[in-house]
Amino acid sequence: MNLFDEPVSLLGTKLVRAFAKQLESMPEDCRLPQSSFDIWSAPLAETNASESQMEVLGTWYAKHHKTCPSLPYIRHAAITLVSVGALPDHRIASRIESDALAILKTAELLGMSADDCANALILAGTLAHLSTYRRRHPNVDRAYLRMEIEGIARTCDYVADEILDEIQQNKGDLRALREYLFDLPSAGTENTQAQD
Repeated sequence: MNLFDEPVSLLGTKLVRAFAKQLESMPEDCRLPQSSFDIWSAPLAETNASESQMEVLGTWYAKHHKTCPSLPYIRHAAITLVSVGALPDHRIASRIESDALAILKTAELLGMSADDCANALILAGTLAHLSTYRRRHPNVDRAYLRMEIEGIARTCDYVADEILDEIQQNKGDLRALREYLFDLPSAGTENTQAQD
């Protein structure tokens, strides 16, 4: 048994090894640590992927990512590969990334500059996050909440370069943001600051 008392799957372990072997060209901190193999084995076995499909997935991951893989993401990609028969020639956007696309496209329609939008979204996210705790868990220490918000920001920063690289290259699920994030002038920040 592993840390989470999940049963270790022999087939799953083979799948994890097939995937992890393809990450050997990545920097060591971006590879799947061997200590994760047991934890990953059963969830990957449940995807019905073959060893050869996990090799394809590993090669695809190493080509399109610069960060250490997460189990939910790899499980989703494996299910996509099994059901569709192929992976896209770019990262697969998560639900949160797709939500970010929708929010940024809405900000563009509202005429907000990307600079102003960034500040507004950070504040909006903080307000939404803290209000959830005020409603449901009012006694949680504010210092803990601050650390949690900082952790969310670090997690977003962790994958941002991968996403922005694809957007700049006009590929990937969020490529529709290229004009808004890179081609439009950043006017608006100065006006907003002058009004404050």
